[in-house]
Amino acid sequence: MTPAPEHAAVRPYAPPLPARASGPGILARPAHRPATPSPPRDHPSSHASADLPPEPAAAARARRLTRDTLARWHLDDLSDDAQAIASELAANAITAATRPQGTLPAIIFAVHQRPGQIRIIVWDNGPGQPRRAEPGLDAERGRGLGIIDALTGRNWGWWPTPESGGKVVWAALATGEADPC
Repeated sequence: MTPAPEHAAVRPYAPPLPARASGPGILARPAHRPATPSPPRDHPSSHASADLPPEPAAAARARRLTRDTLARWHLDDLSDDAQAIASELAANAITAATRPQGTLPAIIFAVHQRPGQIRIIVWDNGPGQPRRAEPGLDAERGRGLGIIDALTGRNWGWWPTPESGGKVVWAALATGEADPC
C-alpha cells in the first residue's frame, strides 16, 4: 500500500481560518436529544482537518473525515447530513480550486465542534464565489448549495480570503446541545 501524500495528511487540530465580518445564529434546532458536551473551542479534539488535492477522490476523503470525526464526538446521528454537506462543499472546492501555490494546499477541509453546532469549513484557492444555481429537471449539476440550504436551514455562508486567495465556505448543523450564549 502506497503511503498517502503529505498534502493529504489529517491534522487533528485545524489552524484558525480568516475572520469574517459577521456570523449567523443557529436558525434551526433538531428535536431534543441528549447534549454532548463540546470541548473548549481551542481544544485539539474539537477540530479535525485535512489538506486536499483538487481531484474527485478528495470528496470521499472529506466524507470519511466527517464520519470518523462525528463518531469520535458521539454525534453519529448527524453523520448522514454532515457527510452530504461535506461532499457538496468539497465538490464545489474541487471544481473551483487551482493547482497548489507555494506552501499552501489547493483545499483545506475542516470540521469544528462548537457549543450547539458542528461546522464544516472548506477553504479553496480558487477565484469566484459560491452561487446557488437553479438547475433544470434533467441537470446533473447545480444542486449542491440547494441541498446545503435544506440540510442546514440556510445556516451557511462564505467569505473571501484576499491575502491567501480564494475563499472559505462553511455550513453549520445544530447538535441540539444548549448554546451558553
